[in-house]
Amino acid sequence: MKRILILLILLFTAPVYCCSCADKPSIIQSWKLADQIFIGKVIKVDSTIYGAWGEKVYSFTVKIKKSYKGFVYTGRAYRTILYIDTASCDFIFDVGQEYLIYAKGDSKVLNCSLCSRTNLLSGVPNDEFVALNKLQKEDYKNRKEIRIVKFQNNTQYQMDLVRDSFRESLKRKDLVIYVLSGTTILLLLILILTIFIKKKGN
Repeated sequence: MKRILILLILLFTAPVYCCSCADKPSIIQSWKLADQIFIGKVIKVDSTIYGAWGEKVYSFTVKIKKSYKGFVYTGRAYRTILYIDTASCDFIFDVGQEYLIYAKGDSKVLNCSLCSRTNLLSGVPNDEFVALNKLQKEDYKNRKEIRIVKFQNNTQYQMDLVRDSFRESLKRKDLVIYVLSGTTILLLLILILTIFIKKKGN
């Protein structure tokens, strides 16, 4: 009876892991789903963080060695990935190991799912790296084309502004000419009328 009681206590107090993943998504699907994809080495973990409900949160610091998706600036090659012990689908990393990581953005940090293609670097097939390199090149090409279109649109916009400004300037000059011409004609008419009145009076 005592053993049964102990088993029941363990059963109800132990964390429950019920993450169920179907087949992992394809490389292309994973590319679309992930905000950042990179090869990274886990250099440390902080396990002294707790969530709003007292759940333990593990904060993994990862140094990016190669990025396939997402920008990595000089001196900013570190990322924080969270693992929450009550979220059974979160991926837990081993410090010192290198991984190919498919991460999703959540506020200022990243999270990673067991259902993603995240894996130890040694377990990733070579054709996956080939596919990621190809997707990266396509992404850069598309971004470049978008930048060119934006630049062209911006150039056209600037040209339109100059043209409109020039037209407005011409309109203002024309208005000034019309006003001056009208004023001159009016003065001449007043002068002629004055001379005519004087002559008539004489």
